[in-house]
Amino acid sequence: MTHPDTAAFPDSASDDRSAEPRRDGASVRPDRLTVAGAISLLTISALHAVVFALHPWWGPWMAGPFRTTQLPTDAAVQFWGLPGGFVVPGVLLALLILRAGRRGDTVPLYIALTLGIWALVCIWIVGPSGFLLLLIPTTLLLIASLRSRRGVPRRG
Repeated sequence: MTHPDTAAFPDSASDDRSAEPRRDGASVRPDRLTVAGAISLLTISALHAVVFALHPWWGPWMAGPFRTTQLPTDAAVQFWGLPGGFVVPGVLLALLILRAGRRGDTVPLYIALTLGIWALVCIWIVGPSGFLLLLIPTTLLLIASLRSRRGVPRRG
């Protein structure tokens, strides 16, 4: 049985849209930039999980004593770095963006702006860090949204 999303939009390799004329000379369609932004956000989330995954606090967290006692500072920092932090929302957002891109759409401009502003505020607070990487999907999504608004041809 074919999934409705894939039936409506065949694989991009099977359709020849590379010959479509571009009104503004753009070389990459907005939906492809959206997919690239989603993949970069998924990659950042995976790297974040790898960096923070190996530490000594998993055992104590799973034992549950921190529900009733004060978390040591190191345990709190690590908690907000991984299980309570960016990875799960980052993956969910990336998957939603990926779905939109694969359907031939882009995400609203406010998604890119919010992600970018959040990254810049965090960079301002902590200095150069992994938050710099978030400027990659932000830039891709901003360009995709702006090209979409200017009428660059979309998939479908």
